[in-house]
Amino acid sequence: VLFPFNRIESIHYYYWKVDMPRYKDEWIIDRVLFDYVAGGSCACCGFQHFLPNGTADLITAISDMDTDQQTKEVAALQNHPWPPELRDQVWADRVRLRQKLKMDKKVYQALWQDDDKKQQFLDWCRRPETYQNYRRWFQLSRAEVMESVHKKYNIHSAFGVVLCAVVEQVAGFRLTGYPTDARGTAEVDFERILTYDRRGGFVLPLLDKDGNLREGNLDIWLTELQEIGSPGKKLLRRRASLAAAAATTSNNNNDEEEEDPDGPEEAEQSKTSFGSDRRIIRLIIARCWADLLQTKFQAYLEESNS
Repeated sequence: VLFPFNRIESIHYYYWKVDMPRYKDEWIIDRVLFDYVAGGSCACCGFQHFLPNGTADLITAISDMDTDQQTKEVAALQNHPWPPELRDQVWADRVRLRQKLKMDKKVYQALWQDDDKKQQFLDWCRRPETYQNYRRWFQLSRAEVMESVHKKYNIHSAFGVVLCAVVEQVAGFRLTGYPTDARGTAEVDFERILTYDRRGGFVLPLLDKDGNLREGNLDIWLTELQEIGSPGKKLLRRRASLAAAAATTSNNNNDEEEEDPDGPEEAEQSKTSFGSDRRIIRLIIARCWADLLQTKFQAYLEESNS
């Protein structure tokens, strides 16, 4: 029998009874529709907007999304399974979250603007008294990630439901078989070493089993930390060809993300993807750890100067 229920009951049946490939993007689409409609939404979390082209303008406003993916997302609107009000609210909050993340970027830039303080920080990160705490510091539960989304960035309602599912997808990302989401060496390396452990949550393996510092992984993390605090308002990189990347190196610190030099790729099909949301979740995870590390470093400086 194929879904002899209404839409929501059908999704519930599909989610629990059918051997659905878990953590795939299709899994998120159905899970969000069920969870959102079942849980409802609050009017205070809505995002009032008027755009001549509707949701398509919101999609093209996501400057870290590659041009070909923007094209696919706009085309996918015609057959999107979500109700228009749910879909529109999600895209509006995607824009709003990125605006807030860009506004907060200055918090992570100050450390790298003072050469002396920067060197102090790098040396402090390699002190045994510091790195012996890494295993405890660099673990983050899924609930803590969502707490940051809710409390720090005030994202609730429809997009909050989406991000809750995306956090779970990131945790099980290796099961999806998807290629790397990241752009640029720093982000690619960070995505590669970021792991999920069902006991510790999201973790960074900066220590080996004997408690010794893994220098290579620490270098990856410190490079990602500097990327988070890079000058300008650029949030995430876009895909660039090698030739175009060399030609635009001098412009890497512009306020907006680099243009996609390859232009839009020919899309085989118009399909909704959550790759950009996964990148944002990994960025939020990295910022949670950056906040912790900067707080610990500041406490060390105050203790040293007292």
